[in-house]
Amino acid sequence: MIKTFPHYRITVALTLFLGVGLSIFAATLVNQWEASRRQLQFQRQIENLGTALQRSVNRYTDMLAFLGDFYGASQEVDRQEFAEFAGRSLQIYSGIQALEWAPIVTLTERPTYERNLQASGFSGFQITELGSDGSLMRASDRPYYIPVTYLEPLAGNESALGYDLNSDATRGMAIAQARDAGKITATGRIRLVQETRDQFGFLVFLPLYRENGIPTSDTLQQRNLSSFLLGVFRVSDVVEEALQELQYDIDFSIYDQNAAPTEQFLGRYEAALQQVVTVDRTAPSDGLYDSLCPWVTNCSQTLAVGERKWQIVFSPATTYPLEREYGAIATLISGLLLTSGLVLFLHRLNRELEQTRSLNDLKSRFFSMASHELRTPLSTILLSSESLQLNQRTLSEEQKQANTQRIYSAAKRMGQQITDLLLLTRAEVGRLEFRPELLDVHEFCQQLLEEMQSDVPQTIQWQSSGSVKAFLDRGLLRSLLTNLLSNASKYSPSDAPIQFTLTSDGRVVMFEVSDRGIGIPVQDQSRIAETFYRGSNVGNVTGTGLGLAIVKTCVELHRGQWAIHSREGEGTTVAVTLPLE
Repeated sequence: MIKTFPHYRITVALTLFLGVGLSIFAATLVNQWEASRRQLQFQRQIENLGTALQRSVNRYTDMLAFLGDFYGASQEVDRQEFAEFAGRSLQIYSGIQALEWAPIVTLTERPTYERNLQASGFSGFQITELGSDGSLMRASDRPYYIPVTYLEPLAGNESALGYDLNSDATRGMAIAQARDAGKITATGRIRLVQETRDQFGFLVFLPLYRENGIPTSDTLQQRNLSSFLLGVFRVSDVVEEALQELQYDIDFSIYDQNAAPTEQFLGRYEAALQQVVTVDRTAPSDGLYDSLCPWVTNCSQTLAVGERKWQIVFSPATTYPLEREYGAIATLISGLLLTSGLVLFLHRLNRELEQTRSLNDLKSRFFSMASHELRTPLSTILLSSESLQLNQRTLSEEQKQANTQRIYSAAKRMGQQITDLLLLTRAEVGRLEFRPELLDVHEFCQQLLEEMQSDVPQTIQWQSSGSVKAFLDRGLLRSLLTNLLSNASKYSPSDAPIQFTLTSDGRVVMFEVSDRGIGIPVQDQSRIAETFYRGSNVGNVTGTGLGLAIVKTCVELHRGQWAIHSREGEGTTVAVTLPLE
């Protein structure tokens, strides 16, 4: 059994703690880096979308400014000239719903204005406004009107012709802001009078003055203000046109920050439909959204639209392509594998150190055993030989015979010990040959008992079921049984008989040796078959610690089985089962 090297457990524990901790830390860093890279990619995409939307809005407001310059360069623009100029713009900018010109008409000028329009081909023309039921009706009397007079394209927008822009509060606020600032101004969301779909629109106003340039005072502005140019746009037209070349799986909602809270929503772009809808869906707070938009401010942008601010709030669509990244997992697995490899290396190093120490212990025990076990019979042989040589004439025949018997027994014991060592050594290097032959096991055991009975003080009680023939290795079987019987005799009182039983069931042959000796302590039983290992209760009983190791080797070479049943102070029973063939 390999014991743990001093501080081995602490070293392994620290290695595991540091290895696992560093692996988790590195995996966390890689995961954060991957998340940052995904967020950066998403940020670049929404920046592209925001830039495209702002560019699209700027194109439309710039187009309105060009039309204002055209008015400023001309003394008077008639309907035909307006249609030609606006027609070119409509061909270039597909997101325009309509371009309009609306003069300021006072209440006293209204009849003449309406008759002139009717005479120019618009029979039934009149200045209109929206009624309480949402339908167009004749505008009520008020100090002045701003009716749509020039309109391109006329087809599809006929209902807007003559509509008093100042009759609607939303339009009126934008008109007043444009008049006072002298700049292009957008309205909040409106429902266009010519709209047939469920969507929002907005108007962009440009004030025109009778004199070139913007008057420097409010009084002059109101006095010189003559009319307004306006562009009519649908939110969907502006957005969808801007995103024709950017097909990202990103949804976004548009909010007018200058409007009242209930009027801020302008539309939501659905990437799956590639169009704007008027259903305000809040971005889901799911894992995908949280990973790409940890802070809402990072996923929103602001557009400048005619003195107003539009907020664009982006969110990844459900089909947003999120690449599978295994960097963090790979880093964690690699770190754990490295840690496992280091722990395994430490374990093997500990085993090698312990094996080296155990081998040194075994060598020391072997030399100690050899010096004691071999020296004792050698001393017996030398003393008996010397006695025979020096006292040959004075010794009686019985004394001479006793000395000769002692020399024989000591030489025999030395021979058995050397045989045991050679057997184990050959087995360890794989050079122990297994040579089975057909044996009469009953007869073999009887012969062995006759040879051993004179060397053991106890009575060996022999029991056999009769003649048994089996293919066994004679030499290995002799070593096996000799060691079992020797151990039983060595660790038993001289007056306690030893039981030796031979049985067979036709498939296997079974040997059982039982004694009533000192037994084997429980804590030693798992190691008792190790080379040179002896029980902790052997005391002064001499021995090499090779007996059961030899038994184990012989049983394994015969492909058999064996078992030890022992209780300290009560004796030991060893059962060996070997196949007949």
